[in-house]
Amino acid sequence: MQKKHSSFMSRLGFTMIELLVAATILAVLAAVGMVSYASANRRARDGKRKGDLEQMRSALELYRSDSAVSGGTYYTSSASPWDAVVTTLNTNGYLSSPTLTDPKNQAPYTYVYTTSDSGKTYQICATLEGTGTPASYCLNNP
Repeated sequence: MQKKHSSFMSRLGFTMIELLVAATILAVLAAVGMVSYASANRRARDGKRKGDLEQMRSALELYRSDSAVSGGTYYTSSASPWDAVVTTLNTNGYLSSPTLTDPKNQAPYTYVYTTSDSGKTYQICATLEGTGTPASYCLNNP
């Protein structure tokens, strides 16, 4: 005579299909989360880059207005322009941050400062990550 098991006893665990479906759903959710996280990080770094350039622009304008007696020129330097201008502006109290460096600070993600020979115009640039393709973002003197 065969013993019949109750339906409760025959259903103690999950089937292989149920486990595979659950694992697949978790994998998809994890992948979407990682992509969203990476995208949010890129946007945050780009926001910091734009903020740094605006801070540099303000400091350069203050520097120029204070040097109006000597012709109102922007800072000029031939060696390592970005580091030199940040150091000079910080030393003279125009920058509140002792360093302005790109969040990644590795090629091609660096800041660039260029000025005309006369010191009357400048351009400051950063490379934005955007959607994953690097793109330049530049500010000129007003």
